[in-house]
Amino acid sequence: MTQASKNPGVRTKLFVANETIGIGKIKLLRLVGETGSISAAARQMGMNYRRAWFLINSMQTGFSEPLLCTVRGGKGRGGAILTPLATELIRRYETHSTLIASQSCDILDWLRSVQSDLSTEASESD
Repeated sequence: MTQASKNPGVRTKLFVANETIGIGKIKLLRLVGETGSISAAARQMGMNYRRAWFLINSMQTGFSEPLLCTVRGGKGRGGAILTPLATELIRRYETHSTLIASQSCDILDWLRSVQSDLSTEASESD
């Protein structure tokens, strides 16, 4: 067990229409923006194109405007760019997530102080 898995933490999850958006989908969007490709972003995250497309499409159902503009074409000819809405979503998500993390110090310190030692004992017995 890693040290990170032993410590309490917080994660931001947004609920939009019937969809949820968390750090994984935001990371996927950010990588699409950086690489210009859904396939390349998927590879960097260790998932296949179909899974990445499914996640993007599910996110898209929560918004009235597109998150991506795509061009079909295969190797070297296709691509994807983020719309201003997607760029703003990433920016706002990251700002909100940082705010929540910065405001969570007290409760995380308290949770560390009352947390069971079972996770430590389990990792030591492995």
